[in-house]
Amino acid sequence: MPTDSFINRVLSNPALGLFPYLVFSILIGQIATLYAFAIAFGLSIIPLLLGRSKELRILFDISAWSFFGAFLLLFVLVPDFQSQRSFMLAEVMLVVFLMIFRLSRKKLIKKLGKKRVGEKKFYLYESLQVAFQLQYALIFHLILVLGFRVFFSVQYLLIDLVLVLNLFQVILVVIIVLESLRIRLLSKRLQGEEWLPVINESGVVQGRIAKSVSISMKNKFLHPIVRIALIYDGMLYLKERDSSKLLDPGKLDYPFETYMQYNHNIGEAIKNVVNKEVNCDVLPTRFILKYVFENEYTKRLVYLYVSAIRSEKAFEELRLEDGKLWTINQIEDNIGSNIFSETFELEFDYLKNTVLMCDIAISGFE
Repeated sequence: MPTDSFINRVLSNPALGLFPYLVFSILIGQIATLYAFAIAFGLSIIPLLLGRSKELRILFDISAWSFFGAFLLLFVLVPDFQSQRSFMLAEVMLVVFLMIFRLSRKKLIKKLGKKRVGEKKFYLYESLQVAFQLQYALIFHLILVLGFRVFFSVQYLLIDLVLVLNLFQVILVVIIVLESLRIRLLSKRLQGEEWLPVINESGVVQGRIAKSVSISMKNKFLHPIVRIALIYDGMLYLKERDSSKLLDPGKLDYPFETYMQYNHNIGEAIKNVVNKEVNCDVLPTRFILKYVFENEYTKRLVYLYVSAIRSEKAFEELRLEDGKLWTINQIEDNIGSNIFSETFELEFDYLKNTVLMCDIAISGFE
């Protein structure tokens, strides 16, 4: 439901952890300082009490610790509980804990990296992004307030109040809104995103990742690829790879190749790629080889299938375009001339000595 997705998007915004400080900046000066601290601290620990995951409440926890630290120092540094000085102490503590969080980011990322938790990583990275923005915005705010108080606070008390509280509020609101817009844009983009399974060399699924993200990280993750060699009368049908292909665009290869999608099986992958290329739901296929291919751009577990077409009528009904049939001799004469894809050249000897020879023998017998 749209309402559910909107609520989830709002609650999943890491910058929402700044809300207790926004409330605190409104309450301070309006009610007793200790009450303002108590209410803001209570708001910051609500996600903890509700059992929200650590990654979703990172900035809430930072707020809670900074309120707690400021509260303890309050009795030493601001014993009269003057509202503006108490607020400035809380802001300084927030900056300190933001710095501690960002300094520990490598340890946190390494810890999550050992687990198959892509969603948790997303919230950690988003929280780091918000922490980075907030830390430097508040440092600028503190320097601005300090400079103003040194030179002008006596003459312009109202402006001093605006700089201390209202500018702080503007900074928090802007960061919360910007992060909300960023998550909305990411959500829209990911709705049309292809999700690929992350597997080990045995083909066991260990997680998933957006295709665009995986491509940007090059050969970090292993993904399953289905390729189908099309054979007719002892010849291979080859065509130029689409210019959008990551690997060897424009080079000659089989007409059928696709990433296996997350939660899809090989049968679904074969059906989808065949239907896309020849508008046909059924094509006889046979599994012949599985191997890992890796270079500087990609890492894939290749499932190689073969489809041997026996009759001229069946071959013509496929209505293949932009390619042609190649004999074994034609291919051998051009191997190494940089016109075939790298994976095709790796597979050709195996095809020639098994499937192609068998198909030629069967065709001769018929």
